[in-house]
Amino acid sequence: MVNNKALSPIKQQIIDGDIDWTFTNEWLNFNDQDVPCNAKLSKQQGSRIKKCNFIYPTIDIQQRNYPRLYPIGSIPCIECANARDDNTHVGLCKEHSIHIKNILIRAAHDLHDLIMKNTKDGNSILEETIKNISLFNTSFVDALPQSHPGYLLIHHLVPSDLTKIFIIYINDKKLRFSLFSKFFSTLMSSIDALIWTRRASLVKQWESTLSITKNKKRFYRKRHKNRAPPPPDPGMAVLMIISPIFVGRQVIIYIRDIGLLIEIIWGSII
Repeated sequence: MVNNKALSPIKQQIIDGDIDWTFTNEWLNFNDQDVPCNAKLSKQQGSRIKKCNFIYPTIDIQQRNYPRLYPIGSIPCIECANARDDNTHVGLCKEHSIHIKNILIRAAHDLHDLIMKNTKDGNSILEETIKNISLFNTSFVDALPQSHPGYLLIHHLVPSDLTKIFIIYINDKKLRFSLFSKFFSTLMSSIDALIWTRRASLVKQWESTLSITKNKKRFYRKRHKNRAPPPPDPGMAVLMIISPIFVGRQVIIYIRDIGLLIEIIWGSII
């Protein structure tokens, strides 16, 4: 697992034992549906697995899979424009910071209430214990540090920091997993809504400016299965600028250096 290239963003956390794989597996297989198997559940579980393996279809993966639909070259984050739009950047984007802080503050409060309601004796040090674990540290400035346990949460991995609370305060194993699933499901719903779903909506808006549609993707492989993708063009660059024409909007310009001239391939407003 440590040698899995896709997991290189969390290699150190894996080595340090910062991920609780037992609880992560519990979450990946969590089913809140009334039936043991259906299309909605398969979609939910598939999405979790892609996110925790850093293979969710961010723009770089879409570009790799549909090279004739997407611009050539490194495409910047659709939200901050400061880094490549890929799985690693999700959660580290400075535009996610305020949402992450609010989610963690709320989660710490909910966790405290949940534990207190399900223990026979109220524990006076529980609040201090929760406050002192790294997961709920919101003192970071600007973007979330990659080493922060919250980064694991964003990618549907369960930090050991969190499970220690359940293990210490909930002795019954069956109850422990039940309470964890209830708490974590609510927490991840917030993360998906404010981070993943929000950015997916912005990506979809950006794709529409390039006339990239779901139907085009659906028929892409059938049309191009016998055709090799175009070779990378070292002269292609992707620029994201603030346009004075569209106040408060950003424009992505795709350009190619063709000797003495600069050819503008196309642009899109986001």
